[in-house]
Amino acid sequence: MKPNKNIFLIFTLFYIYFIIALFESSRGNFVPFFLEEFRINNAQMSLVLTFNTIGAIIGSFFAGHLCEKYGHKFVFFLGALISTGAVLIAPFASNIFLLVLFNFLFGAGRQLWAVSIDSVIPVLSVGFESILMNLTHFMYGLGSLTGQSLYGSLLEYGLHWRKIYLYLGVFFVASAVLTLLVKVPGITISVNREEKRRELFKNPLVYLFVGAVTFSFLGEAVIYTWFISYMRISYGFNPALAAKYAGVYYLLFALGRLAGGFILNKTGNVKGLKLYLLSGAFCILTGLLLRDKGLMIIAGSGFFVSVVFPTLMVVTNAVFKESASFAIGMITTLGNILFVVFFNITGVLNDLAGTYAAFFIAPASFIICYGIMAMIDKRTAKS
Repeated sequence: MKPNKNIFLIFTLFYIYFIIALFESSRGNFVPFFLEEFRINNAQMSLVLTFNTIGAIIGSFFAGHLCEKYGHKFVFFLGALISTGAVLIAPFASNIFLLVLFNFLFGAGRQLWAVSIDSVIPVLSVGFESILMNLTHFMYGLGSLTGQSLYGSLLEYGLHWRKIYLYLGVFFVASAVLTLLVKVPGITISVNREEKRRELFKNPLVYLFVGAVTFSFLGEAVIYTWFISYMRISYGFNPALAAKYAGVYYLLFALGRLAGGFILNKTGNVKGLKLYLLSGAFCILTGLLLRDKGLMIIAGSGFFVSVVFPTLMVVTNAVFKESASFAIGMITTLGNILFVVFFNITGVLNDLAGTYAAFFIAPASFIICYGIMAMIDKRTAKS
């Protein structure tokens, strides 16, 4: 591909991750309003968000296969259509069914985008995969930071969450136009696809990656879903004040992804990832033990949490080079299935034991993920 076409493609990938984050970062701010307006509890809210994950499971399941059969551009456009449809339904969600529907559709669309982007980046960035991967995911952090900076203030000034979703729809319509115009390099697969897939299902490394993805998802989900609720319920913060602490988390999350690729390029992906996992877990655990005085320390975990998932995708690409799209799709599909189970348990714990107790699941998840990465490191070092 010509350099100018590569630049337009990279810009499109950046834009997609930015608007995904704009939409998803609204969740933490809007959950209290969903609970009140739809008259549901935390366990029921978890069930609603489970449909988002079910959509993601379906998107992950088909994404790798569709990338290999029809090409990445087709999957980019399909993801744009489904995600845009979901965002345009959101402002008109007048009942629990529509709340479930737009969450489900967005999960499917965003995951079609995610698998196709995460598998095409190594083709564009041979030799500096971790840098471009983390820069691309940095746009997610920047989108989250932008959303957190806006939503708390907009809600405080009285703008309804439906109106905010309506404005977000404009950004997603633009994504459909961009994905139609973009040129994506063809990816040649020189191995027997069916044989390689059978090998993947038998490979124990695949299931270790599934475990790592599951607990990385869970740790992040606890923070972005319940951090604001934790502050509001435990310490009586208003939406704007809670959003400020969340804004610090997303600022450091964005900075972590901006710097993370360069740091990991020096330390090595697996070694650096293990260090980040332990540091993130330590920040959250310390912050929880210090109660309201530790909120800024929890927010500080964003710097370390930020690189976990994109770096996992880089390591997955490196380990399963010959069938990266299918491997990423398979691993994220199975990881999302397990995540659904654990995430719903977290929702129940929020109702039974309180948001404070349930929040300890976040550091526990990152510590478990560290243990799994240590096992992956040991196995791949031998081979």
